[in-house]
Amino acid sequence: MKKYESEFKIKIIKDYLKVKSEIIFTEYCRSIGVNPITARGWLTLFQAYGEKGLIPQVPKKYSYETKIQAVSAYLNGEGTLKEVSIKFKLRSSKQLRYWIIQYNNDKNLIKATPVRKKVVTMSKKTTLEERIEVVEYVTLQKHSYSEASEHFQVSYQQVRNWVLIVKKQGYSALADKRGRRGYVKEKSLTEVDKLKLENRQLKAELNKRNAIEAFEKKFEEIQRGE
Repeated sequence: MKKYESEFKIKIIKDYLKVKSEIIFTEYCRSIGVNPITARGWLTLFQAYGEKGLIPQVPKKYSYETKIQAVSAYLNGEGTLKEVSIKFKLRSSKQLRYWIIQYNNDKNLIKATPVRKKVVTMSKKTTLEERIEVVEYVTLQKHSYSEASEHFQVSYQQVRNWVLIVKKQGYSALADKRGRRGYVKEKSLTEVDKLKLENRQLKAELNKRNAIEAFEKKFEEIQRGE
């Protein structure tokens, strides 16, 4: 994707605002060789924050209250994703959409950006079931590696490794490996055990997919005004 300097973005938007009564935005973008979708995002940021909106910023932290208020405003029909995002001064409507998905799954998952806490650094011996619980805490319940590390009192690196292993090889790959540090010795998995783990993972992924599809269906209904 082509990158544009902030000065260029600001000039493009200001020039358009001077002639917007005379030309359609899409045509204006094409005349200067800029993707209309990209430029529309610049316009939205400029309208919400002025020139500052088009200058790279340090990621903003939002409080729990702001997240809930923004989601509630949208679900109550107080505006489109774009309008609500501007009202609450969000950098992107994608942020609001993500919060809505979280809220739809479990409103308690919409948390304020946490203050950095000291996470566990020492590896801890764990069972296969404990490792799976950690992975599901991250992948299904949408917690961060740091939150999982603190919650289960295992190291950040352990959490990260387990999640990556499951993404590539599945739950059965978390079984005890001889000589691997931090693993409680367990009996080797039988073919039946492996099938049970595969079935558990498929169910987890299906539940996650169904939740997303249910949200998307509800989202479309709201958009249609049903």
